[in-house]
Amino acid sequence: MFMKTRLYIIGLLCSLLFISSCSDRWEQEETVSSGTAELCISRSSFQVAGKPSPLSGEDEITSLRAYRFEEGVLQKVYEPLSVGGDDYRLPLDRLSGTLYVIANEEPACEEGTTKETDWLQTVLTADQHQVSNYFTGKADLSGKMEKAVSIPLALTRGVARFDFRIEVPEGTVSVNRFAVKQVARQAYLFPGDTVRSPEGTAKEDCIISTPDAPLTRDSLGILYVYEQSNPDLSVSLEAEINGKVYAFEQPLPSDIRRNTVYAIVLRKDVLQVDAQLTVEAWGEGDSTAAYPDLTAPPQVDAAASELPAGAEVTAGKDGVNLPYGSVEMVLAVACDDELELLPVDASASLEVEPLAGQGLFEGRQRFRIRKPLFPPEQPPVETALRFRRKGMQYVYPEDVITLKLAGNPSRLSGKLQYAVGTYAFDFERYIDNELGVFTLPAEKELTVEYEAGEDAWIKLDPVSVRSGEGAYRVLAGWRPNDVTANGRRQSATLVIRNRADGSQREEYTVSRRNYGLPVTWMHGIWWCKYNARGDSRSFEDQVLSSDDPARRAGQTVFEYLGACPPEAFFDLWKWAYQGDSGTGLQVIDKNGTAALDGYNHQVSVHINRLPADALAPEGYELPSMEDFNRIFDATDYVWVMWNGTHTLRTPWEGHSQVKRLQKRRNDVTVGNVALPSLILIEMWSPDFPEHEPVTWYGVASQWNDSEGVFHNGHYNNILFGVHSPEGTGWFIPGKNDALYLHKNGGAAKDTRVLRFRKSEVEYVY
Repeated sequence: MFMKTRLYIIGLLCSLLFISSCSDRWEQEETVSSGTAELCISRSSFQVAGKPSPLSGEDEITSLRAYRFEEGVLQKVYEPLSVGGDDYRLPLDRLSGTLYVIANEEPACEEGTTKETDWLQTVLTADQHQVSNYFTGKADLSGKMEKAVSIPLALTRGVARFDFRIEVPEGTVSVNRFAVKQVARQAYLFPGDTVRSPEGTAKEDCIISTPDAPLTRDSLGILYVYEQSNPDLSVSLEAEINGKVYAFEQPLPSDIRRNTVYAIVLRKDVLQVDAQLTVEAWGEGDSTAAYPDLTAPPQVDAAASELPAGAEVTAGKDGVNLPYGSVEMVLAVACDDELELLPVDASASLEVEPLAGQGLFEGRQRFRIRKPLFPPEQPPVETALRFRRKGMQYVYPEDVITLKLAGNPSRLSGKLQYAVGTYAFDFERYIDNELGVFTLPAEKELTVEYEAGEDAWIKLDPVSVRSGEGAYRVLAGWRPNDVTANGRRQSATLVIRNRADGSQREEYTVSRRNYGLPVTWMHGIWWCKYNARGDSRSFEDQVLSSDDPARRAGQTVFEYLGACPPEAFFDLWKWAYQGDSGTGLQVIDKNGTAALDGYNHQVSVHINRLPADALAPEGYELPSMEDFNRIFDATDYVWVMWNGTHTLRTPWEGHSQVKRLQKRRNDVTVGNVALPSLILIEMWSPDFPEHEPVTWYGVASQWNDSEGVFHNGHYNNILFGVHSPEGTGWFIPGKNDALYLHKNGGAAKDTRVLRFRKSEVEYVY
């Protein structure tokens, strides 16, 4: 069969459109000499949707002959005829009988012998996949005037054309296998009253594309075939669309008519998920599906639109560019057909609603569009308003208005994250230090605002960046002993605005839970006043700065622990920890022995070797050996059972003296077990009398199942949790009257008290 391969892309639902071609035949008459008759022959191009659709070479005529029959017998063959231009003229010497005109074919015949009935049954056979691009016409000469006559004759094309279109709005398409199967190789030269094929006609498959030569665009005139009545005719197609392979086997119309264009369309409608292959006759009376005029796509009517500042209509009027800020606008769309808006892609975050028209449709429709603010780090988005023309079955890729939504020129890195429509970020936990870094255009600035009564817990720290931009580090701060730090929600509003006049505000909220532990300062460290208890990682289980019992009593921790009820003391004193669980072990009466409930001598995780913050609430950590050394590491033994002063081996910034005061509790019990002589020790620097001393207390370490926490006749052999990758630490060994500080990290199975410190924080407010 005669094949061409031209293509261009359109969609993804494979359907066949039947397009009639010869509705607009034309003819041209000119005057002739008196007493002469003339045949005026014309031919027209293939028609698609009522309009000419010629391809190169389709209308070429290389030979033209006329055959006159009278009384059923061939009387004369007129040749050669002058060939050229768009019309052909044949002087007639006799106005009787029937005249047949054939272009580009020369069937066998003999004047005076060939019968008209046989002539009309002439069969053509394709020569090596090539059908001839022939035309036929017929004129009845009987009854014409004997004087000047110009008889029109319109040639009808003898073959049908197949076009291929790809209608996929987005993505890539590759048609790797494409064949039209069981195509008839023979046909009658002349049309009959119905579509028919010679009996027993040979058939063959026509290959359109292969994996080595795939189709990726539309192709007009991929195949020309003879008219045929052929129930075996089908199309086989395999296409890869956006990485997914689709395969189709679909019958074609059983009647293929001459002078007709058939469009095989690979289509994916905007609303469809998977491809489908359907075959549909197009152009058959009332059942015909409408075909839009795609040469007149929808366009933006800027004059009738209500566009915001910063919006621009594209030069081709097929789209609008919108700024990154929030937008509410009215878009007017001009189109010859009334449009039905399809659902808008949700990822574009647009609200689009048609506005009711007034009266009859007059070629213009209006749509209200709302677009939210695009926050920093939101890239530009290109989307489309897709329409279905009213009364049309399909959606066509041409029927769109493109919207290009600008990205926010500001950038944001770090823990803070905002999204379109979500301009509040809640950490839902305590957090401090750097939350994020905003990098802004030179004309912008960042400020922070608070609701009435809120503390200024956010600091904006300008940093140097490249020329033309400004950057701000957003720092969350910490307030020592904050009486409002009870886990309440703490918020601030970050505002990006024009530096010149404060206009074009972008507001972004940041929130956290404000928690705090009671602390005191000594030698550069903010030490927690109380040991950890319960779940060591949970603020809810700890003594909070908002509910510090010593503060409520107007006392230091040393004073409070020395005078509070024994039950209150025991509740603070009884906690120790093992391994990495963070679950506190409590002292109980275990068969007459004070021991830690849940102690496990097989624990293998050494607390001191864990990361500093592994067991602490957010913003706190275990002190390091160096931190403890600023208080404990003296030039000589530190006998803590006595009051006194010791000198640090390594002074902290010139401060070397540490004073001590100790006290005992003798009224504490657990179950039936008395816990006498429980020691309290406070230490402070005489150089900083304004700060409350650090008070040490806690249950002795348990390192076996038999003794519990009772060693050397007392309960004061305290092992401290210390962050030390080497496993070192601090311990109070000795008898009750000979207690001293000693560097000893203990074993993994040994329990220890946890006293946290505040992690380093950049902003203290």
